[in-house]
Amino acid sequence: MQTVPDDTLLSRLKGDDNAAFGVLYEHCFPGITAYIINNCGKPEDAEDIFQESLIVLRHKIRQPGFLLTATIKTYLFSIARNLWLKRLRDNKLLPVADISIYHWETTSFSSTLHPEKSKDEKVQSWISRITGHCQRILRAIFFYREPMEVLMKKMGWKNKHTAANQQYKCIQQVKKIKQQEEGR
Repeated sequence: MQTVPDDTLLSRLKGDDNAAFGVLYEHCFPGITAYIINNCGKPEDAEDIFQESLIVLRHKIRQPGFLLTATIKTYLFSIARNLWLKRLRDNKLLPVADISIYHWETTSFSSTLHPEKSKDEKVQSWISRITGHCQRILRAIFFYREPMEVLMKKMGWKNKHTAANQQYKCIQQVKKIKQQEEGR
């Protein structure tokens, strides 16, 4: 495996050096493929996401003032991860707005005996106890990622201020139920 310093690789990538893209493929593709396959993907998905990631990387490094604050490998992996999570969300395979639940946790023996609700189950429980109107709003915004303009038309709201106000009121309902459940 060829090792190239990140700053050298970066300047070669800016110059569209095919060998530099080959180095990225050699160093980054296996990790990205493993991540995607472990998260509901196929090898073909990994190839697509990797290609899209290279395009995004190429575009980003050509922007004036671009500053790489991590290794190229880390930066490319982060692009690929975000593209993959977006694809899962768009295909309704990622049902929650909080993607932070997709990290790996180990479970202990005691949690098997007394299982706690997952974050997703808790949020679903709280949402099921608010008004039907608010349930529709929050699910549209956070679960289905509907653009606010589309939601405004569906709900008959006149402007974004009204939409934001409705969203705020619904979130407050969820917060109130959460606080009651946690005994605050």
